[in-house]
Amino acid sequence: MRDYNLARAVTITLGVLLGLLLSALAFGLLGGRPSSQLTEADVIGTWQGDRGARLEVTTGGRARLSDASGWKCARGEQPGVFTGDGRWTIGQLSDEDPGIRVEFRSEGTPAVQECHDWFLLHGTGREAAAGGDEVWATFLSRDGSAAERFRRAPTG
Repeated sequence: MRDYNLARAVTITLGVLLGLLLSALAFGLLGGRPSSQLTEADVIGTWQGDRGARLEVTTGGRARLSDASGWKCARGEQPGVFTGDGRWTIGQLSDEDPGIRVEFRSEGTPAVQECHDWFLLHGTGREAAAGGDEVWATFLSRDGSAAERFRRAPTG
């Protein structure tokens, strides 16, 4: 009888601990991803890079990137300065912060050449996005170079 009570107590304790762990993960208490979803309002606006690039994200899924250096899809063999119009959609890679997937067409390149990348938002989460104070963004870098950091420009 004593062994039965001990086994029962251990089973209940493990069940409670597992439930607490799952709850903590679900609410982001253990460093998980925030449960709130990124919205259009979180990304629409003008984002200014610390190296001079500028990303304009507008309603209707349109975007314009100008003066971005180090892009492999710029004209020529080597990475260069890129300017182009494109489109965006909200998304998230499984191991990255949320953001938008952008696809651009470089000025002066054939219509079939398009460039795409992820523009990832970092910071304290969606709550800070409205003010933009603690939210910053980067393009997902595939070449290992230091990423240009973007902040949303204040609106009127």
